[in-house]
Amino acid sequence: MAGARPRPIAERYGGKRLHVLGAAGTEGSSVIDVLMRSGITTITAHDLHAGAEFAAEFERTHQWLTPEERRAALERLRSYPITMHTGGAYLRDIEDADVIFVPQSWFRHAANEPVRVLRDRGRPLSSMMHLFFECAPCPIIGVTGTNGKFTVAYLIHQMLLRSGHRAFFSGNDRSHVPMLYYADALTPGDWLVLEISNRQLVGLPYSPHIGVITNIAPHHLDDHGTMEAYVEVKHTLIRHQQPDDLAVLNADNVYTQAMAARAHHPYLFSRTEAPRPGVYLDGDRVVIARERAEVIIPLSVLHEHGARAIENALAALLAASLAGASAPAMVEALAEFRGLPYRSRVVGEVAGVRYIEDSLATNPAAAAAAVGEMEGPFVLIAGGARPKARVDDFAPLRDALGRSPVRAVLLIGTTAGLLEDALAELRVPVEHLGTLDAAFARARSLTRPGESVLFSPACESFDQFRDYRERGDRFVALVQAAH
Repeated sequence: MAGARPRPIAERYGGKRLHVLGAAGTEGSSVIDVLMRSGITTITAHDLHAGAEFAAEFERTHQWLTPEERRAALERLRSYPITMHTGGAYLRDIEDADVIFVPQSWFRHAANEPVRVLRDRGRPLSSMMHLFFECAPCPIIGVTGTNGKFTVAYLIHQMLLRSGHRAFFSGNDRSHVPMLYYADALTPGDWLVLEISNRQLVGLPYSPHIGVITNIAPHHLDDHGTMEAYVEVKHTLIRHQQPDDLAVLNADNVYTQAMAARAHHPYLFSRTEAPRPGVYLDGDRVVIARERAEVIIPLSVLHEHGARAIENALAALLAASLAGASAPAMVEALAEFRGLPYRSRVVGEVAGVRYIEDSLATNPAAAAAAVGEMEGPFVLIAGGARPKARVDDFAPLRDALGRSPVRAVLLIGTTAGLLEDALAELRVPVEHLGTLDAAFARARSLTRPGESVLFSPACESFDQFRDYRERGDRFVALVQAAH
């Protein structure tokens, strides 16, 4: 971790009145567990859900546990000698808190306005991510970015493991084990790889030893107000780095490239330039250029050669090499990588038509990247929720479609009308279908053998689905039912 080692949890928080929001969620329950393991019981937990709804929310948010483990974890939480305020008692006595632990999306909920007021008055806020940094005795590799952060973090972790390092990984996803659950197993010689979201960066006073920012594009502006504010939140990942820490930045992205001037030790990766030190393409090979040596990786080890896949590989190679991964291990990790759920993966072929699920494309830049990788005729299904969206927000998707072999665009969700306006100049049919099921049926009627259906929404999922996972799972179910 950048900066001086923090005091132990018991020393830092012992004797303080600690309030934890979202006790039924992964973040809240993880915080309560680690505080209890540290011998701290001056805890008041809060959750909007009560009774059976609390149990259902706990079940929904702890998918990384088996059903038996979930039941045991819920029973453990309910048995703790702490105060619990749920349902109508939510935030009772919050004014008494010395420190308030909040989940990453706390500021999106109107019910948390009292917390915002207390924060503005100087009441300290903390979070699960704070505790990640305060618990870990080992160096951290933190990865953020508008797109690609989970894939890059996953690849770094695999490269380190295959190099013989003890490495741990925690993703920003309730299907992955929060680091706090194996914090006691970490030693100073390990590596901890973290995927870090923009919301987890808000107010974070720490930076990782190696900070990776994959790219930045307009997104989450409803959270941060302006693009400038969003960029500054992403910059938080490396803002607190010390002189011996390292920043891995995308030289082909105007926002991340500009951050290099503010980093102690910037290392750049690029598809179009040859930064040194850094990682870049040289014909059919990847060059990892360090101060005293070069490592050559054949580009042919990648199964996907689209711009997004190459950028993700470059970022992972650079960060992993800085952490000591070996060239053979990095080649092996890339050669075996076949993509991840919800991230531009082929989920089936029906009657000669390929179906590609990319539900994590929750912004126009991500969907544009997926469109840019399509090499043959395809039908795009897009749309969903995008608060405060404007027609201009979808310019990257419109431009990518204009250069692609798309045959039709099928729109769903609350943004369908806006997307229809944004794509009005396309010389292909743009149809408003409403639901994913209806759009899927229409796509089947439009496509022919050898073509593809790409589900890359360019929007969030909260109008018709609980989250992008449920949305992606529904698309997969539709493909499976079509066989």
